[in-house]
Amino acid sequence: MFAARLRNAAPFLSAGIAAGSAVLLGYHACYGTAVHARDENVKSLKDTHVVVVGGGYGGIAAAKKLKDQCKVTLIDARDAFHHNMGAQRSSVESGFAKKCFISYGPTFGESFKQGKVVSIDLSMKTVTLETGEKIAYDDLVLATGTGGPFPAKIPLDTNKDKAIERYEDYTKLVKDAMKIGVVGGGAVGVEIAGDIMEDYKDKADVYLIHPRENLVNEEVNETFQSTIKAKLESLGVTMVLGERVMNMDEVKGKGYQNVMLVTDKGRQMKVDLVIPCTGLKVNTEAYRKSLGGKMNRLGRLNVDDFLQVKDVSDVYAIGDCNDVPEIKLAYGAETQGKYIADNLKLKHEGKAMKPYNVNKSVFMVLCCGRSGGAAQVWRGWVFGDWFASKIKGQSVFTPMQWKNMGQKMPED
Repeated sequence: MFAARLRNAAPFLSAGIAAGSAVLLGYHACYGTAVHARDENVKSLKDTHVVVVGGGYGGIAAAKKLKDQCKVTLIDARDAFHHNMGAQRSSVESGFAKKCFISYGPTFGESFKQGKVVSIDLSMKTVTLETGEKIAYDDLVLATGTGGPFPAKIPLDTNKDKAIERYEDYTKLVKDAMKIGVVGGGAVGVEIAGDIMEDYKDKADVYLIHPRENLVNEEVNETFQSTIKAKLESLGVTMVLGERVMNMDEVKGKGYQNVMLVTDKGRQMKVDLVIPCTGLKVNTEAYRKSLGGKMNRLGRLNVDDFLQVKDVSDVYAIGDCNDVPEIKLAYGAETQGKYIADNLKLKHEGKAMKPYNVNKSVFMVLCCGRSGGAAQVWRGWVFGDWFASKIKGQSVFTPMQWKNMGQKMPED
């Protein structure tokens, strides 16, 4: 029975249902029951200019689906897409980072514009780049994603070559450090701790420090929790759960090297290297001036049933920057990007738009190195090493991302 279910899921998996460090798919619940009113006076799609701000998983999905149907401009501050669910492997395995940066140019050609959006004029329907250049839009899709500390994220203004070089330098730090503190037990923290201990069994200590007793998030069940914890223990990772590191500002000031980590319970850990895996924040710079009143406390934009920013015509938000009640994973952003493309087609054909369906099911795979991990699938079933390794651990979905971008992945 399970084999049949896995075969049925293959099209989704091969399409690259990768999150920053996890995968999500399954049952969808209707986000709203309304149907967007038909507009008889709207432009035809081929005469429409759609501007997509942010070239992550969601932005790419929207731009790719639209680029042969209308004029599209995909704007991103970088020159290459960062497949950041491979960040943990890029931090540990020398040579892997080059597989996680895919240039926009070969995929999008003249439809790609490198630049940083700093403001939006809603009345004039233009976005302004840091250079002062203004780009007009008919429809605007905001897909700005999140930012955070390296190595889980890379600064927005870092080009492909510099990013790869930075990860290569980081692999040397990881190799040389005998005592490592991984701060944050979300998906990235779990996976990077596992990768380190699989590749470097001689490390004196690898601490995984997390303020809650449960790792990853509260959506996964107890069987998943026990499976992933057992895997980490078998690799030799020391989990410090229910304790918060209190001196991260001091640690950052010392460059995350040769420091004493201190928790709120008084525990002290002297480490050679600290890997920060916390503090992800929504990238709001593009829209916070013009849409600040539409943001929640996390910087996410309030959207309606059609992912349009509430009461703002022709502006949509997808992925991390909207307030849709889903686990914020790459597969969800990709799904929303494709949904927006399909709905804009309906809109510009003068047809009624369809409401978005919220994903309510968990399909999550975490790998601890290449050989194993844990997965929670349909009905809460949990599987261990074989499944995690087969689905994700070996390649971290890099071949799928290169295929999705229509490019050839570099060889080892």
